[in-house]
Amino acid sequence: MPSFTAQAGRARWIALVAFAALAAGIGIAWQQSRPVRPLEPPVPGGETGDRVIEQALEEAAPPIDSTAFKQRWLDEVRGADVSGLDARRLELFIRHANAGQCTCGCGYTLAGCRASDMTCDVSGGRIQALLDSIRAGHISSARGIRARPRDGG
Repeated sequence: MPSFTAQAGRARWIALVAFAALAAGIGIAWQQSRPVRPLEPPVPGGETGDRVIEQALEEAAPPIDSTAFKQRWLDEVRGADVSGLDARRLELFIRHANAGQCTCGCGYTLAGCRASDMTCDVSGGRIQALLDSIRAGHISSARGIRARPRDGG
C-alpha cells in the first residue's frame, strides 16, 4: 500500500498535467475565437482599384466583331461525313457550307453553326441535305457562291 506522501506527490503531478492541458485548451480556444482579418490584395504600383481596371481594359484584346466571327471561313464542317467525296466535290461542299446561312436564328453560316453547336437540328439537317445533293450530282457548280478567302480566314 503506497504511503500518504507518495499519493500526494502523484496527485500533484496529475493536477499539474491537468492544469497544463486546461491552459493549452483555453489558449487554443482564444486563438480560434479571434476574428480573422482578410488580407487585402496588393495593388500594383500602389494604384487605386479603378486605375488598375482601366489599365487592364486598355491592355485587353480588341473586341471581336460577332458578325465577322459568325461568317468566318471554316475549312471543315464538324460532324459532316465527307468520306467518298473527291477533291472537287469536297471543295463544292465546303464553299456551299460556308456560304449558306443557318436558319435557326443563330446568325452563323452552316459551317459556323456546326462548329459552335453540334446539337442544332437545323444546320445538321441542312448539312446532310447539302451532302446528299452533292453526292447525287444535283449540285455541281459553285458559280456565284462564296469562295475561300485568299488570306486563309
